[in-house]
Amino acid sequence: TGPHQVRYAIARGHKLTLFNRGRNPYMWPGEVEELTGDRNAGDLKSLEGREWDVCIDNPTTLPFWVRDAGQVLKGKVGHYVFISTLSVHATESVVGADESAPVLDYKGADPMKETQETLRANVGGLYGPLKARSEKEAETWFPGITTVIRPTLIVGPGDESDRFTYWPVRIDRGGDVLAPGDGSDHAQFIDARDLAEWTIRMAEARTFGVFTGAGPGFEMTMMELLLGVR
Repeated sequence: TGPHQVRYAIARGHKLTLFNRGRNPYMWPGEVEELTGDRNAGDLKSLEGREWDVCIDNPTTLPFWVRDAGQVLKGKVGHYVFISTLSVHATESVVGADESAPVLDYKGADPMKETQETLRANVGGLYGPLKARSEKEAETWFPGITTVIRPTLIVGPGDESDRFTYWPVRIDRGGDVLAPGDGSDHAQFIDARDLAEWTIRMAEARTFGVFTGAGPGFEMTMMELLLGVR
């Protein structure tokens, strides 16, 4: 969603600073400031001594990333937007769950010692709980000025995960297609461009709180989704 956020924000006249490892250069449609660092290594030096109206934290699953950002940016930003996930919900099905529904508890020894390596080794068991713990960490460092957005499956241009694009490619290939469940499971997705634009508008409006980044219902089933991309 990051590149879509940048393009939309530039189109709306915002002045942007990007912070990343600088390994994937983009051609932006306007001028942006680009700062280099590495959150895995705790290198956030390029953020020190600066102030911004809004910080949008897109990629974070690890609580220590939020903690480190908080240590540098506390009192330096007027609004912290954390992109979370519907996977934080403690219920097996999120159908009918709203922002007040209970979230998963992290049951490990120390959430601040979780790394990308430990996450990759147990994505199913750690992803939701670590996102939920990161939400709490965000509110700890940026109390009263945090916005948490919990999207459903993000699809669209720039998606390299193959979680959604697999299906149209596989169905186009023909033959029998293995699919999860019995087809009655609910499914919903959101276009990365829609999510990006909504996130920027939330920042513009200084809208704080927790928000579900999905529609009001999960009327589409997995079977309907697969038939729709056929």
